[in-house]
Amino acid sequence: MQGDQVTDKNLCLAMLNQLKWDASCLTSKILECSDAQLRQDYINILNRTFEEQVQVYNFANQQGWHKPMMAEQNMVTQVQSGAQKMLNEQQQSMATQHQQAQYQAIQNQPNMLNNNQGVGYQTYAQPYYNPQQYPYNYGETQQQFFPR
Repeated sequence: MQGDQVTDKNLCLAMLNQLKWDASCLTSKILECSDAQLRQDYINILNRTFEEQVQVYNFANQQGWHKPMMAEQNMVTQVQSGAQKMLNEQQQSMATQHQQAQYQAIQNQPNMLNNNQGVGYQTYAQPYYNPQQYPYNYGETQQQFFPR
């Protein structure tokens, strides 16, 4: 009837699985959280979960209850290079997105020189001053150089 009893081994392995599940759920919550304080709280809980998982894993491993299959060195190297490649691609993608955002911001700004819309500029259809406001014939000079 030992299959019906709760043993230290069963309890330990159940705790280990629960901590893995908790870490997975907390990671999802962190990635989806928009509140900075709540996000930090989840990160703190996740870090404690990692610490507890290491303790439970070490205990189970010492007891001989949890012996993970060890990867060969070539597999470890392959996973590390794949992770590095993924990190590089992510950084490159983020840099490209940043450049595109800067380009769009520049494109959305009014073109100061080509549109004559800069400070102190007026279009020819709208004189800088009204000739009737000034008695010194400035309007004639303006009419001569800037016909309407």
